[in-house]
Amino acid sequence: MTMKKILLTFLFICIGSLILVYSQGERLESLKIAYLTKQLQLTTEEAQKFWPVYNVYESEMKQMVREHREKNGSEIELEEKILALHKKHKPAFLKVISEDKFDKLMVAEKSWNEMLRKELQRRKDSSSSGKQRSPGQP
Repeated sequence: MTMKKILLTFLFICIGSLILVYSQGERLESLKIAYLTKQLQLTTEEAQKFWPVYNVYESEMKQMVREHREKNGSEIELEEKILALHKKHKPAFLKVISEDKFDKLMVAEKSWNEMLRKELQRRKDSSSSGKQRSPGQP
């Protein structure tokens, strides 16, 4: 096989992997949207106004968490930053949803993150337990 063919094959594998990861991320994002919409019982009108506000909030949250982890900050500092972000965005949320639904959002986000964490742990445990088994064991 020529070097050109090897590089081309490698490139296709990389692109295929990126597409797979991207589509899994989109699927996860779709599931989160459906979950939050159901938990908050958003009307169509509320959802149209809610998601743009939520997307700004979530973008800031991701950026803040990323920066915090890069700096190896403490857990209490992260919790304080999250609380400050909730307080910062609460007025924008209250323009599109009720206080009750805002409170439900805070609970639903924690619940979603916990479900996601448990699922990732379950997959990690099942994959590592599969590696530890001897050949021929179920």
